[in-house]
Amino acid sequence: MKPIIYITCCCFSILSYGQRIQSHESIRQNLVAWDTIRGSWIFDAIHAIHTKQAVPDRTFPEDLTPAELFSLAPVEDRESLQNTLLSINTPDAFTELMSALYNSTTCETAQGRSFGDPHVVTYDNTGYSFQTVGEFVLTKVGTYFEVQARQKPQSEDFSLNTAVAIKLYNDRIAYYAADIPDGSNSPLWLNGQPIRMEGRTYYLPCGGTIRLIGRNYVVSGPLGEKVIIDNRGGGGRGFVNLTVNIPSCNLLTPTGLLGNANRNRGDEFQVNQFGQNNNLTGFMGMNTPEFASLSQDIEQRYQNEIIKDFAEIHRVSGELSLFDYRPGLNTSFYTDRSFPRVIRTFNAIPNNNRDIARNRCLQMGVSEAEMNGCIFDAHYLNLTPNPIPTPPAATEGVILDKLRRPIVNSNTIAPSKFPENEAQPMPTKPIDSSTKPTEYEPVQKPSSEPAKPSINFKTPEPKAPNVSKPASQPVPVNKPTVSPAPKNPPASVPSKGKG
Repeated sequence: MKPIIYITCCCFSILSYGQRIQSHESIRQNLVAWDTIRGSWIFDAIHAIHTKQAVPDRTFPEDLTPAELFSLAPVEDRESLQNTLLSINTPDAFTELMSALYNSTTCETAQGRSFGDPHVVTYDNTGYSFQTVGEFVLTKVGTYFEVQARQKPQSEDFSLNTAVAIKLYNDRIAYYAADIPDGSNSPLWLNGQPIRMEGRTYYLPCGGTIRLIGRNYVVSGPLGEKVIIDNRGGGGRGFVNLTVNIPSCNLLTPTGLLGNANRNRGDEFQVNQFGQNNNLTGFMGMNTPEFASLSQDIEQRYQNEIIKDFAEIHRVSGELSLFDYRPGLNTSFYTDRSFPRVIRTFNAIPNNNRDIARNRCLQMGVSEAEMNGCIFDAHYLNLTPNPIPTPPAATEGVILDKLRRPIVNSNTIAPSKFPENEAQPMPTKPIDSSTKPTEYEPVQKPSSEPAKPSINFKTPEPKAPNVSKPASQPVPVNKPTVSPAPKNPPASVPSKGKG
């Protein structure tokens, strides 16, 4: 009897597998019917992502991701693919990726921000100040997309984003405005090695791209994800402002400091496991009239709860960090739970100074959602107002001419349209290791700082996401041109910040 059951199960498995392969073939035929060369590449690229392999070289001249490329297909061709996907009775992980591809071309974008002394604007377009030190999860969607930010102290009362690390499927991208891991002048890293942009798009092994537009690095995922790294600073102060975009119709709920993108502005703490019972009536957006009318004392207590409790929920744990570190260092090196020494508040700003700062922010085009954060930074830090960057879309002005034959387009072989703009390895220039920077040592808070209030927040213990650190760089079909880190890193260690 057992052999019969075993044979029956095997036959059922083979039949199911055959049905899946047949449904996959119908998807491929849809894409090829639209464009023989580009459609075939999109199918192969999504299949490679599904199997966690490097996508094949592009066979067309456009420097686009699968989502960007398919967004240029006529509406009827995209709807044809959607109808095919809806007709599949047994969808699997591959067809779900294809559905995400289609959705990315039709639904709106949810946008979140972390800027200045970090102020956060959530996907639901409301904000709060996050004046903390350490490495934190800005957003996480499933196991394929995650953005982490490193906040480093600049004095006893404010910090800035000095690095960002991104997981895009099986790729890991990082940008270091300070504390470059190998001590070189190479701030942009891919899968543990520095790379350099040379005037054109850099192709990521797993289907995404990196584009350098002005001072902005635009990291685009294969299915519509995007992170804009706005490199700011001056006078020896290097930092970044971060903009994260995701398709709003994503079936998976985002978590992290940027919220859950559910279009509810009042639940940003609750959905992130923060207690609902408190005498501050839950989450209060920094851009609301209620926030502007708070007393200085209440605002300090409110900020204290965010800093001490909410921050811990989203603090990066060592084994889940996406950052690169110098030998002997880890996320604990950048953690300081005693920060800030003094909690600065928006409502302590005198009205006339507030008006001056507001006019300055308005002149620079700052949005209302970010206005109070901009006023705060302009008054306390004299930071130049920085509106949301709007680099042109990669598809802007692109016309898909019919191709007679495939055109090889990779990081190492530039298409004829861009013969002079290959991505090149980044030369390294090690820093002087003869001196050791002064480290930032936590000190006791001054007695003037308000004690931790007895506000009735019930905060559960932080739960580490059930995901392992992304593997090292997969073996791509054509390995991106990168340069390895020096074999003997400098002996010095980065400063923890300024005391």
